Amino acid sequence: MEVPTVSVKDMLPFQRPREKFLALGPSHMAMEELLAILLRTGVKGQSAISLASDILQSFDDGVYGLNRMTVDNLIKIKGIGRDKAVTLCAALEMGRRLGELKIKETYEDFSQPFVIAQYVMERLRHEDVEHVWAAMLTSRNKLIQLEHISNGGLVSSLVEQRAVFKKAIACNAAAIILIHNHPSGDSRPSDEDIRLTKMFVSAGQFMGIPVLDHIVIGDNEFTSLSEIGKLS
Repeated sequence: MEVPTVSVKDMLPFQRPREKFLALGPSHMAMEELLAILLRTGVKGQSAISLASDILQSFDDGVYGLNRMTVDNLIKIKGIGRDKAVTLCAALEMGRRLGELKIKETYEDFSQPFVIAQYVMERLRHEDVEHVWAAMLTSRNKLIQLEHISNGGLVSSLVEQRAVFKKAIACNAAAIILIHNHPSGDSRPSDEDIRLTKMFVSAGQFMGIPVLDHIVIGDNEFTSLSEIGKLS
């Protein structure tokens, strides 16, 4: 869309984001307009819509970059202070959680690789660093909770193994599924991924809390080590 140079209050009523939202509904809004509603106001010499456009242009992949929004990278943009950054990040997190809640309500068996992958895909596919998560399951493979374990990829340290199983014991989990993302977008597991997975599987056998799978998340793709026969 063409970004207005005038302030929102100087626009014709049908051009203003809030009025347009009420008249036409959210599906008729451009992304800049939706962001402008969250921003509420612009800054001196720049409308909220223009500021929203600057946010989108700050990411190499435009709209998709919103998935990587953080307070730290937003406040680097001229005109975005802490309050605006927090509002935008909170809205993004609400959207993610609503999507995850829908999946959790739809599926009961979270031991199925495609279910776990679908549940975490939008949270992890756009991350530019590796994150390790663990899905804690009941004896009937229902999801208890998703636990963030670490940043920077899976490591073999005893400390990290303890962290995973300590969280599992705390929530009375009967089984675990490991999850981590590849920022490259390629979900194929490395030799190191496979080696470390086997160590966690062995630890799970010792602890009596089996590691059922390790899901590697790429960009709209995933690999299950269980499905490819690399779990143990």
